[in-house]
Amino acid sequence: MTEEKYTIRKYKRILFYVVICVLLAAFLLGQYIYPSEREPVTEESITYTGTFYRVLADGTKEEIPVPGKCDVPAGEPLVIRSVLPQDYHENTIAIRSSLENVRIYIGGELRAVYDTENTRPFGKNSASGYVFCETSGEDAGQEVRIELQSFTDKYSGVVNTVYCGDKSDIWAYMFHCYFMVTLIACAMLFAGLVVLIISLVLDIIYKTRFDLEYLGWCMLLGAVWMLGESKLRQLFVSNASILSNMCFFVVMLCPVPIMFYIDSVQQGRYRKVYHVAECITCVNFVLCTALQLLNIADFISTMFLSHLVIAGTFLTIFITICRDLIKGTAKHYKLPLIGLVAAMIAVMLEVTAVYRVVSLSGIFIATGLVVLLVVTLIQTMDRIRELELARQREARESLDYLTGLPMRHKGEKLILEKMQEHDGCLGFVDMDNLKKINDVYGHKAGDRALRLVGAMLTECMENAVVCRLGGDEFLFYLPAASEAEMSMRIRKLFDSFGAAKNVTAETSPASLSCGLCMCRQGGNFEEYYIKADKALYYVKQNGKNNYRFYEELEEQQPDAQKLDGIPGNQHDIQ
Repeated sequence: MTEEKYTIRKYKRILFYVVICVLLAAFLLGQYIYPSEREPVTEESITYTGTFYRVLADGTKEEIPVPGKCDVPAGEPLVIRSVLPQDYHENTIAIRSSLENVRIYIGGELRAVYDTENTRPFGKNSASGYVFCETSGEDAGQEVRIELQSFTDKYSGVVNTVYCGDKSDIWAYMFHCYFMVTLIACAMLFAGLVVLIISLVLDIIYKTRFDLEYLGWCMLLGAVWMLGESKLRQLFVSNASILSNMCFFVVMLCPVPIMFYIDSVQQGRYRKVYHVAECITCVNFVLCTALQLLNIADFISTMFLSHLVIAGTFLTIFITICRDLIKGTAKHYKLPLIGLVAAMIAVMLEVTAVYRVVSLSGIFIATGLVVLLVVTLIQTMDRIRELELARQREARESLDYLTGLPMRHKGEKLILEKMQEHDGCLGFVDMDNLKKINDVYGHKAGDRALRLVGAMLTECMENAVVCRLGGDEFLFYLPAASEAEMSMRIRKLFDSFGAAKNVTAETSPASLSCGLCMCRQGGNFEEYYIKADKALYYVKQNGKNNYRFYEELEEQQPDAQKLDGIPGNQHDIQ
């Protein structure tokens, strides 16, 4: 009587899921219907409304728009001033730097300094970030002076929005604006890691590479890009400069996993073309990194080179896809093709946005990669199904349905692998009197006797590779076995089989004959196979129900090519 697997009753599970779904729906509905209990924080409520003036070299002033951009050469500081209102009572003034050093003075007193010269690994510019300056009601009517300095033409003279208010309110507004993008980046980072782990597990199980591996790297790079571009990055890393530099490394390296992915999808048809493109990507990476480390040109200044490489990569991929469409070979990867096109369009939108005022912060990249992930998962599940069906078919074809042992082809392959790794003993086993059992008791009785041989070999030859060659013949290989140990194992096999076969009269006529050959690691399988077969032949010609080592025959007669009628002492099996 077999024990049934216990499961929770179906109605209990359904009831539990219904309750959970109702509670979730009630929560979402309540958040939507009922008014907010938080005081609303809007951009207008935290934006500084005073007028800013730029201080020119001759000491004169001119009013400037904030946010805005002034014509300031790279490396020269931009100085802007304003006067706090008489009723000023806020505790914070904040401004976001754009690759700028920032100094904030209140009433001539230096209150806040942002300069990463001693904390960044290389480069001239400080990473972009929010700079907060503490204030109080006592500063009402005082002059605010802000100095901004960037060493890159594109960002020199940039003035972002100046905020004032409670610091928590300012951060709350930033969370309201940018939290979702940052959350998506974290989700992509987690998904990328999960995809990589799954691909490695599938690689171990099925001994083959999956496209998911390269997609996982694409998602990780995309997540790093989004986190590096996040306005909230200074909250979740201690050194924002390093994270911002990682964005540039991502841009330079992102063509590599993309080409790995499409090359795998296209099954290596354009491997040479992609190899050239990969080399160009590596050259660009080394060149731009060297220019940054030598303080000749910042990553931001050489970014156009990386963008050209990305554009060239996508053009190469586009050409190969067009060739496959013309030849009709693209139908084999039509699903990944849809996702790949979506991802490439998203990347190009992000690259284009760099040269415009609006920053997309990776949201389009995330969308494109999600589309690519979905279609790749569908493709992967189809491939897993095919591999699983093939593996099940191979298992059915390679296993003997009667004994459960590997068949000849599979067994000899496994023995050959073991023989390359260890010394051991190769043994031929033949069940005697199968025809007699079949003739007297029927084929069912013969099958039971064969199953008994398989069971005894599995039990007595522990750690050995055992297979059925066909009919009444079996083959095994026991690694790291000495002749003495082998003799002990064979005697145990004969004793166990003798006791088991005598339980019923139908199998009692059966007996075993065995030929053995000691093997050296890395030896010739065919040679040992022939020797074990000759030892078995000798036993069969000399009374059966015994075993013999080929080495003993060699000692008795140096020319062991002919074993018929060779005299010698057999091992008596009682």
